[in-house]
Amino acid sequence: MAENAVGAVAEWLESWRTSKGAYNGFVVHRFRNKRMFRIHDTAWTQAAMIRAFANLWERSGNEKWHERMVLAADLQCSRIRRDTGRYHFAGHEDDRFCSLVHCALADVALLRAALLTDAGRRERYVDAAKTNLDRYCLDRLWVPEERAFKFSEVDYWSPTENRYVVNFNTMGAEALLKLHGITQESKYRDYALQIGEWLIRRCGVASSYHERLLAGRTTVLDDPGGQWMAPGGLAYQYTATQQTPDNCILIYAGLALRGLCALYKETHDDRVAEIIREDVSFILAMRDPDTRLFYHTTDKGRVVRWPQFVSGAGMILVGLHEARETLKEDWDWGDTLDAILRRQYGNGGFPGFIGKAVVSPPREVWEDAVATPNWNAQMLEYLTLIAQPLESDGRRRAAWIVRPGFCYVDTPGMAFVLSYAPADFSCVYLAWKRWSYSLVYLSPYALVHSTMRFLRSCVLACMRAVHPGMPDKVARLFGRK
Repeated sequence: MAENAVGAVAEWLESWRTSKGAYNGFVVHRFRNKRMFRIHDTAWTQAAMIRAFANLWERSGNEKWHERMVLAADLQCSRIRRDTGRYHFAGHEDDRFCSLVHCALADVALLRAALLTDAGRRERYVDAAKTNLDRYCLDRLWVPEERAFKFSEVDYWSPTENRYVVNFNTMGAEALLKLHGITQESKYRDYALQIGEWLIRRCGVASSYHERLLAGRTTVLDDPGGQWMAPGGLAYQYTATQQTPDNCILIYAGLALRGLCALYKETHDDRVAEIIREDVSFILAMRDPDTRLFYHTTDKGRVVRWPQFVSGAGMILVGLHEARETLKEDWDWGDTLDAILRRQYGNGGFPGFIGKAVVSPPREVWEDAVATPNWNAQMLEYLTLIAQPLESDGRRRAAWIVRPGFCYVDTPGMAFVLSYAPADFSCVYLAWKRWSYSLVYLSPYALVHSTMRFLRSCVLACMRAVHPGMPDKVARLFGRK
């Protein structure tokens, strides 16, 4: 079944590829975060495509996969800015950011491709990763007193204090260790090991907190349909004023496994191995007994069931696969993989979610149904680790999804959505896949949201003009995060 799926999703993703190797696509993220108008490539998608093609070429020796890997890697390499070390298009759903995780994903992918290409490309790919790590990540994001990377150089969600995201830092550690492996420059290993100690401390805090929080409660380990999370979850982030572990987001707990495994391979530290085992135990326990998909997140120890990732679960599965290979364990998630494969469309794409609309009675909305490259790339990367694609007839097919309240059409050339219910999910959307901008995006909800943001900004600007020392608590009343 996976053999059929991997070739089909690979060919569907090709329908979004430009002649320069950029995998375009609009972004539908968890909750209401979206990027619908600018549909250019991002490091999030591009990195997964590069690694997927590297996997396929190593497994099969088929030059087609090598050519696609080189084309995608050349494009990602071209996104580096030599003066600042920043990658262009490294913000996923928000182009204002150049975040640590997007940089690290790009670096790791380029360093993987560097080992499989000619000497000239190898030099360029390594130089791009080195430029990003030296001039941006270590120079602009590293916080010496924390011994970790902050979220981004400019953090619009936390403008007054640094945020330290756990999965971002594990990816930063992986990028540093990969670069050290190629260049043998000891400073990269030294920084990675400092992150490792930071992670161990943070995971210790989270473990103690969850042990107290869950004491005496029936968790999903004992009752799979229960409301209390399994122990072992990785908290998402910390700030100077938020030291209590916050929610444990499943997709990021899976992503974090990659960097944790890289640290363990470098150090063979039993403390890191224990964190990996606890994280895997948490992830495998946090699966919906009805759908067999991974739960979304937690809130003060309680399970937040929706929305559940379908295609994006590939990112979790990549981490689980890496952990199983690293620690030689017999963890199994075959029922979850089967549940995902059953949802694949005839044209090869996988839907993004189930449960995006928290309404009663539950209903599917267009944001559930659409197949987007950012998440399908993650699924492709996982499938290339476990399956060799069957030969394709070369035909690209369309998918027509008609449900109460919306229709979604995906052809080899375009994507179209018409949604009228529920009202806050209403929209009209049309994108020509290989253009960097969509043709039509009309959304009443997005229009109202943008208008309210603009009005809040105006109110805040006026208040600051009158009283420059306006307290933060007043600003928060008007929506500033």
